[in-house]
Amino acid sequence: MEKLILSEDEIVRICKDLGKQLDEYLKDKEEIPVFLGIMNGALPFLYELVKHVTHPLIIDTLQVSSYQGEESSGKVTLLKEPDHDLENQIVIIVEDIIDTGVTMHYLKEMIKEKYKPKEIKTCILIKRNNIKMQFDETSDFIGIKTDEQKYLVGFGFDYQNLFRNIPYIFVPSIKDVKSWEPLFNHKPKKK
Repeated sequence: MEKLILSEDEIVRICKDLGKQLDEYLKDKEEIPVFLGIMNGALPFLYELVKHVTHPLIIDTLQVSSYQGEESSGKVTLLKEPDHDLENQIVIIVEDIIDTGVTMHYLKEMIKEKYKPKEIKTCILIKRNNIKMQFDETSDFIGIKTDEQKYLVGFGFDYQNLFRNIPYIFVPSIKDVKSWEPLFNHKPKKK
């Protein structure tokens, strides 16, 4: 590991704090909000976050793709739509990271136009202070802001679809990446 970004304890503390903020925001709302986790990366964050929200809520998912390998392609593709009707609902987009802002900009615009929710709020685990920011997306609830620009792994962040299950977030070292190479010969193939 080159650098630890968030320990397991820090992630839980952040989720508890965000849960309190979300409860405060939701306390006078009559609607039951839909917490919309962005697959696959935000799922660990979504499931830890909702443990700390006491307001009734619906969990749903949406999947988009904007990365090719380790780099953002700049183009966002919708791969899976939500299962619930979002019209006139409060939608809380739960995302692992805002990097360039491209994906979040797309999500907010697409959800607003296609599903017609009453409100859209965003809850982000990590927001990069990124010089490559293409859309300066404001976020409503943010876990941490960081200047770290290197590739992140763990707690939803993957390296070639592996290691999302690691309970902390780190920057891998070159040694880590080299040690992982044999794993890629054993990946399941699509049928």
